[in-house]
Amino acid sequence: MLSTFRRIFSAEKQKTMPDCQAMSDSGLTINELPNEILSLIFTNISGEALCKQVILTCKKWKDIIDSSPFWIDKLLHDSRASPNLLKFLAQSNCLEPKHLYFKNPFVKNLIKNPCAENGYDFWDNRSLLSIIDLSPRESHDYYNKEYLKKHCRNSKCIQEQNGFKIEPDDYLKRDPYDSDGKPVRNYATTYFKCTKYQLIDLYDEGIDERMLKKLRPRIEIKDSYAPRHDCGSEYHLSVVLFDEKFNKIESVKFDKVFPQWSVPEWHEFKQDIENYADSLRYILFEHCGKDTQFWAGHYGIKLTNSSVRLIFD
Repeated sequence: MLSTFRRIFSAEKQKTMPDCQAMSDSGLTINELPNEILSLIFTNISGEALCKQVILTCKKWKDIIDSSPFWIDKLLHDSRASPNLLKFLAQSNCLEPKHLYFKNPFVKNLIKNPCAENGYDFWDNRSLLSIIDLSPRESHDYYNKEYLKKHCRNSKCIQEQNGFKIEPDDYLKRDPYDSDGKPVRNYATTYFKCTKYQLIDLYDEGIDERMLKKLRPRIEIKDSYAPRHDCGSEYHLSVVLFDEKFNKIESVKFDKVFPQWSVPEWHEFKQDIENYADSLRYILFEHCGKDTQFWAGHYGIKLTNSSVRLIFD
């Protein structure tokens, strides 16, 4: 048993596990350890291994892993939630520790593939804002998850798409981030307006209407953009909050035009959204850009490091 446990502990996947009452060389069964010690050991095992392997070993281990106190300890051990957040959720009767561990919207960027790590995956290269004046129902129909699954996946090796080009040219041979954690890759635009968006469903990300009402997290929006030196360019960003029926709640809009011979340096847009309606469900993040001189090639604005985060202070 102990040898099998050691293999799991070192993240080696095992298809089968022997009886948890097997004896160690010392004659002590691992299940003679107090639950508190077992729980402490389990917190050092990945959540996925716990739920797919360790929990199947025996009833005692299953009871420990299924308990709420264990997942609270696991959240704190893995720094997936702060004590203040856990306390607030508990006081608001919104605390589901295991669910929070696997679907915690407060520890991640809700924008997927922000720096071209996976080509154009998760980005829809159309414009949701282009039909925003239509009815909410038509807006909802336009955003089709099946379309995203079919057209916005498996694009890691695609360098050019709908006017965008991933830079640098040897991006597939380089890591998406440098040693300081700064993005290496970016999406360069061409002479016509190049648009891409993501629509974030907060319910899918692990926060529902009840939690939004109780927590009121601050929504932090960030985006990085840069002009070229030799060609003028323009940048546009829109962030729109929608309710469940795609009625607009609130919006943020930012535009910037760079003349030719601008300094080719990165700029960061940052804005927080607070005091939004309780009915919030969707966050639309859409940005676009182009060059202003109609040059063939990709001389327009560069985009990278997009970010939407829920901040609980």
